[in-house]
Amino acid sequence: QELFRRVNGILNKLTPQMFQPLMRQVDELTIDTEQRLQGVMELIFEKAISEPNFSATYANLCQCLLRLKVPSADKPGETVTFRTLLLNRCQKEFETEDDGDEGEERQRLRDELQEAKRKAQRRSLGNIRFIGELFKVKMLVKKTMHNCIVKLLKNHNESLECLCRLLSTIGKDLDVEIAKPRMDQYFSQMEQIIKERKTSSRIRFLLQDVLDLRRNNWVPRRGDQGPKTINQVHKEAELDVHREQIKVQQQLMSKKDNRHGGPGGPHPAGEAKEHTDENSAKTVQSHHVIF
Repeated sequence: QELFRRVNGILNKLTPQMFQPLMRQVDELTIDTEQRLQGVMELIFEKAISEPNFSATYANLCQCLLRLKVPSADKPGETVTFRTLLLNRCQKEFETEDDGDEGEERQRLRDELQEAKRKAQRRSLGNIRFIGELFKVKMLVKKTMHNCIVKLLKNHNESLECLCRLLSTIGKDLDVEIAKPRMDQYFSQMEQIIKERKTSSRIRFLLQDVLDLRRNNWVPRRGDQGPKTINQVHKEAELDVHREQIKVQQQLMSKKDNRHGGPGGPHPAGEAKEHTDENSAKTVQSHHVIF
């Protein structure tokens, strides 16, 4: 349909920098039936879990659509909200993460089975990160988050990776004084899992990273700033160019010093100009890369 095509176009352009103008385009869309609302929700959900680096941006989009409601298709006189459809979808995805029945149908070819598992794991990680971002914009409550953590702790390996992702995203918000006993219990279980060494070394390292994160008062060693804006990308590119220019200048100075017996050696006439011209050429070439 035309509606879904337009929504797809908006989602493909969605970045933190373009959020406001694109949100205005969303507001202009005609979403007046349950089928349309369901379709729009599915498009946003699939985008959110397939592009986890933009989870926060998609969560903000969902917050703006929070109260969008349409007449129910099955129950006359009642309405269906975007929030209800979205949270039901997240729950369904969360509860089917570890379904082993699908694997039996793919046993014929081991490579296909492994690829299916990798895809399922990517969806699980994308979904859990999106759930965390929805909590941060107050679309989910703490009780729901604690229920997720308890379920993830019951399973090992892949579910534990989702647990680490979730705690890295929302651990600081859950770790308040009233919830300390529950959080202590979770982390005690995580420490025990590490000691038992029944999981892969990669999972144990992920668990240890979260333990260290909590000990450091939830301050990451390298801040997760989410997707970068165009301005940030340009600034970083300019810094890279500047560093490259300094490196080139140092190399040229080092070559001159070697040719003339060190830093105090004589400099033939014209060499300074040659050095400047070469440096300028490097500068022009580097700035050309930016634009």
